Order: sequence, then structure tokens, then C-alpha cells
Amino acid sequence: MKDNKLQIDINSHTRLCCIFGNPVKHSLSPVMQNAAFRSCSIDVVYLAFEVNDIKDAVSAMRSLNIIGASVTIPFKREIMKYLDHIDPLADMIGSVNTLKNNNNRIVGYNTDGQGALSSLIEKGIPVRDSKILILGNGGSARAIAFTLLKEDAKIIIAGRNAERVSALVDDLKRGSANVGSLLIKDISLDFMKGIDVIINTTPIGMTPKEDYSPLDEKLILKDHTIFDIVYSPNTTKLLQIGKSKGCKIIHGIDMLIYQGVKQYEIWTGQRAPFDVMKKSIEEYISEI
Repeated sequence: MKDNKLQIDINSHTRLCCIFGNPVKHSLSPVMQNAAFRSCSIDVVYLAFEVNDIKDAVSAMRSLNIIGASVTIPFKREIMKYLDHIDPLADMIGSVNTLKNNNNRIVGYNTDGQGALSSLIEKGIPVRDSKILILGNGGSARAIAFTLLKEDAKIIIAGRNAERVSALVDDLKRGSANVGSLLIKDISLDFMKGIDVIINTTPIGMTPKEDYSPLDEKLILKDHTIFDIVYSPNTTKLLQIGKSKGCKIIHGIDMLIYQGVKQYEIWTGQRAPFDVMKKSIEEYISEI
């Protein structure tokens, strides 16, 4: 560990934020959120909790007065049943990745979609009228699809379970007609020639299965932009393939930072120290 890393001084007044998920030991959220709290002299510590029952986790949030939490795989949809209030955007998306404890009322938000959109914008990738293939049909896929549809993108949802893909597409079509779907096994090379951006929202490629890609290598073309929201490892198998073919690539770290910035602002009501959060992640990764 570098000597210049911000140290956490915990005392009897220190409050708690956390992340709920399973798995969650790979999470980099504690790195950037603790750096943000320290840099702004906010007496809060952020920890990672790998939980099996998300209902119990929400109860613990109330009883322990945890002020805020991130929510990750596989609980982003299930957790909605146990909240006191859901932000209208998160309710429309049907997925929650952020919790705030308002005087023991647990409120759910979603910052995933904005995190993905900001990542694309920062890299100069056009969204309006782009044909975007989203791999997966879980909470992150929902958030990203809803957000990009609002920006007039054309979305195709691809998954392995026809029933789940169909259910998500039906929900998305309530807000936009620019939605299509297919099964991953049915993706062809001709189909991929019409795609501008590929976004992987599945856990395929995540540690410890970092040698796998959600798409066959032959389906990835040099004109594609490849965006993998998996950030452990930093360069997934899918991104490796894209890089080897000359594609523009976007790392999951980018989305992690942008959605984390929004979470910090929800919890604190203050502007997030973006540069501090980004630097903390970059330094941590450089040491792995």
C-alpha cells in the first residue's frame, strides 16, 4: 500500500455506508467512496457486506442506522419489495442500486443508467440513433436500456432466457418503440454488422471466470464500440477481443466511477470529488 493513501480514522461518531451483494469481495466501491469521504472530511466509513438475504440486509440498515448503501448482483430487483419509498426513475426502471436511510425510511434510487450514459458521453460515443446491443436482462440491463432509450438510442436486448428477455422488452416498449430482442445463441455476423455499440451487463468475464466472453470472437467487428460493465478484471476477455480488433473500448471502471459519484451526492447532498474518486481507483488498480 502506498504511503500517500488516505487513512480512515474511525471513532465513536463514525457513521456507516456499505454495499450489499453476492459476490461482493471484488468490489472497488469501498476504495473510491472512502477516498471521497476522507477528502471532504466526512466522518463516514464504507464497507462491503456479502449477504445471502437482502430482506435481512435492509432490516440491518434500519436497526444499525446505516446511512446509505449500494446494491449489486443479484439483489437490484428483489430489494424493491422491502423499501419504504422508490424514486420515480428507479420505479420506472424496475431496479434499485442505491439506498438512502431518511430517518429510518429506506429510499431506493438507480444511478446505473446515468453512469453508463456518462461513460459513453465522456468517450465521445454517439448515443442518439445508435444501434446498441445490450447483453443481459438483469437490473443493470434494465437501467441502462431505459436511460439510453430516453436519449433516442435504438436498443436490442440479448439474453439466454427467452422468457426473461421478453419480459424486459415488454417493459421497455411501454416507453419507446425503439426496442428489439433476440437470444444470444441466435446472434449472427450479418446482424452484428448493423450494431454500433455492444454493452455487456452479464457477469460473464467477471473474476473468477475471467477467461470467458459473452460473445463469440467472430461476432466482434472493428467498427464496434465495446463496453463491459464488469470491472474485475479491469480488462475483461470481451474487452481484450475488442482491443485486438481495433474497437473502441469502455471499461467497467468508468461506469463504476460515474454511478458512484451520483451515489455519493445522494447520500451527502454535496458535490462529489470526482477527481479524487477516479484517482483512488486508478491507483488501486495500478497496484494489483
